[in-house]
Amino acid sequence: MAAKNDKSPYFTYKGLPLVRSKNYIYFGDPSQTHIIFITVLSSDSNDIPTKVSVELLLTDESLPPMERLLKRGEKSSLYEALDIGLIWLTRALKDKK
Repeated sequence: MAAKNDKSPYFTYKGLPLVRSKNYIYFGDPSQTHIIFITVLSSDSNDIPTKVSVELLLTDESLPPMERLLKRGEKSSLYEALDIGLIWLTRALKDKK
């Protein structure tokens, strides 16, 4: 469940910042080496996402966009996208340390 972190102006999920702008969701700390980027591809009549794209990206802006993309997948719900995104992000950050 999303919670407000006293140290950060953003909502957090599982201890990481979660920011939404229209159909785009950024999950993770942009000061670290990797971040999850989620795009809502379709939603039902109540604006609940029914198809989302989830990507693991490098935060190094000096790289071309296609080189920043490490993993990509599609899920049928936002929860599934956050779940797999957290796994990818945890593994990527663990490998870099």
